[in-house]
Amino acid sequence: MAALLCATIAGPAVADVISCDLSGVPVRFAIDASQFAPAQHPADPPRRQITTVQMGDTAFAAEPVILGDTQGFWATQADGAEVLFVMQPDGTAIYTDTRNAAPMTGTCEVLQ
Repeated sequence: MAALLCATIAGPAVADVISCDLSGVPVRFAIDASQFAPAQHPADPPRRQITTVQMGDTAFAAEPVILGDTQGFWATQADGAEVLFVMQPDGTAIYTDTRNAAPMTGTCEVLQ
């Protein structure tokens, strides 16, 4: 019993997988809230959180964002364009890209 309890406590945290449909384009990424825990010591260097975003047929690295109940990510693409994705608590989402004037909108759900 003790071994089972220790294995459960020491196990990795489960990330939220967010699956979206943005104007017909499937988007999927994960956010692990434990990545945002404060440093254990004030002298520890800042940690950069990374998630892999699958958007249609392409994948790219992005930095996940959690602001209260709002989740998302932002990234700088190879061509210098910046992208920002924000999902509200009700599942509505918006994806903006500095290359395109019109943002993509849609809905998401959190899978666990």
